[in-house]
Amino acid sequence: MEKILIVEDDRKIAELERDYLESNGYETVLLEDGAQVLSEIEANRYDLVLLDIMLPGCNGTVGDVTIEPKTWKVWKRNAELKLPNREFELLCFLVQNPNIVFSKEKLFERIWGFDYVSDAATVSVHINRLREKIEDDPRNPKIIETVWGVGYRLNPQPDLE
Repeated sequence: MEKILIVEDDRKIAELERDYLESNGYETVLLEDGAQVLSEIEANRYDLVLLDIMLPGCNGTVGDVTIEPKTWKVWKRNAELKLPNREFELLCFLVQNPNIVFSKEKLFERIWGFDYVSDAATVSVHINRLREKIEDDPRNPKIIETVWGVGYRLNPQPDLE
């Protein structure tokens, strides 16, 4: 039986997800606090983790950048950043998938979709714009890293100075 970890601080949503998954034959475990996630994953094997990115103990903060997906707001320290939709979507996608390297093509496909008329070079432009806004030193990025020859990844715990 496949095992799914549900990490959700809204009890009603978590129970709804659990009930649906269990009625379809999955084993589930519920957590409400993001601080427990890493130890739970290290202690047990899961086939899938459903993770709410705005959790107690794990509140959507990356370095000194805070993301509020429900209000479409991004803050760096105490200043609100104005991000166009695609930049916001790109940042949220990377935050939801920390430490995973995505090619420009995969990011383009995920954020812009197949029907969008452009190419993967658009991703580089948006990554650079995001870095200008969220990085302390955009030429030496610590949050959105480049993996040369492969793509980009988000570092969820950047060493900011």
